Amino acid sequence: MLLVYLSIGILVVSIILLSIAFISFRKKTNPTLSYINSVSERLQEENDAIQEQVDQLKSKQEAIKNDIDWKKSVLSFTVAEVKKLPNSFKSSSRQKLHEYERGM
Repeated sequence: MLLVYLSIGILVVSIILLSIAFISFRKKTNPTLSYINSVSERLQEENDAIQEQVDQLKSKQEAIKNDIDWKKSVLSFTVAEVKKLPNSFKSSSRQKLHEYERGM
């Protein structure tokens, strides 16, 4: 019977020592875990800021692309109109000019 009481006593002492070791470990690692959490939050904030900048750059890129497309279409329209211009000069140069006397 003494052996049973001794076993229960050893079990209780081992549970107490395990609890003390766990509390000590928790106290030692708590600052490290809080530092890791703060670094993780900071990295997440920086990642969000970078993502916001990426979105802004994409919208600016789209605006620049639309502006370039608009300017291309205006330039091609202007070039097409200029190409038509010599044809109208040629056709008007083939016409005979009638000169009238300027006297009254």
